[in-house]
Amino acid sequence: MIHLTRILCPTDYSPTSDNAVRYAVEFARKVGAHVRFVHILSSGVVPEKNDVASADSGVPAVRPDEDIDVLPDNFSQVLMAEKKKGLNADFRVLKGEAPKVIAEQAHSWGADLIIMGSHGRTGLQRLMMGSVAEEVFRCSDIPVLLVKEQAAAKIIVE
Repeated sequence: MIHLTRILCPTDYSPTSDNAVRYAVEFARKVGAHVRFVHILSSGVVPEKNDVASADSGVPAVRPDEDIDVLPDNFSQVLMAEKKKGLNADFRVLKGEAPKVIAEQAHSWGADLIIMGSHGRTGLQRLMMGSVAEEVFRCSDIPVLLVKEQAAAKIIVE
């Protein structure tokens, strides 16, 4: 019997990633699992000022070497609404090379499943742009569920 208690869902806040987030939320709700959403910052990347703090807010600007646990407003609103409906979830911002960080976080946290978006690129586009999802699939020993852009129509919210 497969028992899923922890689902890791990386997000880059793109429409494809948003589909995977919605899928992870509904999947976790169906199986009673905890979802950890993660956003990966590349080395030296700092969130835009409006995502972290404003000059008037009294919150200091974030340096690349500081821990950052800040969500964009739209993602934060969705997450809070889902948590109010009973979703067991948390969020982390991590730094490094996305495929490696995702696989390491899944392993260290004890995830049973990784749910992430995939653009479904093929041919020359795939060769030129690479695929974080494909790399995670190759380097992780944890099952990976890839949600393609077109999958949004199949998500049924009850």
